[in-house]
Amino acid sequence: METFPEGIKIVTDVESRIGVETLEGRIGPLLAGEKGQCHYIEMKPGMYCEEHPHATESLIFTAKGEWVLCSQGKRFHMKAGSLFWFGPDVPTGYEVPFDESVFLVIFKSGQAPESSTDMLEYLSGLKERLEQRNQAGEPFTFAELSEDHPAVRFAAECIAKKRRNGSK
Repeated sequence: METFPEGIKIVTDVESRIGVETLEGRIGPLLAGEKGQCHYIEMKPGMYCEEHPHATESLIFTAKGEWVLCSQGKRFHMKAGSLFWFGPDVPTGYEVPFDESVFLVIFKSGQAPESSTDMLEYLSGLKERLEQRNQAGEPFTFAELSEDHPAVRFAAECIAKKRRNGSK
């Protein structure tokens, strides 16, 4: 194994990392630096996560799959290779109405967790909080949405457009 100088960290396969299954997808740490960190989210078909803000800004790269980004009621069809940024406290939602999983790589600014173990502990708590919110009525899948929900209508438009263009 080759040794690298101090200040270098390498992840050779982002898709085979540890993570925690939550109602928002499988989430896990990738890298932490001095002023930021990187983690992933793998979302399965049919997942829905309504808009919610985060305290820090993020850059989010779609490594695999396609999904719908929702912010302030506007929806954008995101595909593999797309990249977006959102600022602190800007609400965003994530929707996966398509038949394939999505793999996102998220770069966050600010204080990074002390270790991967710390992040995994945080994610375990997140899993429990999300399950409580779901039991209280917050939807996390398309199956829980009404037929006239804006996410369902937008998904139908995207799927129809893909069919017209000869895609699945």
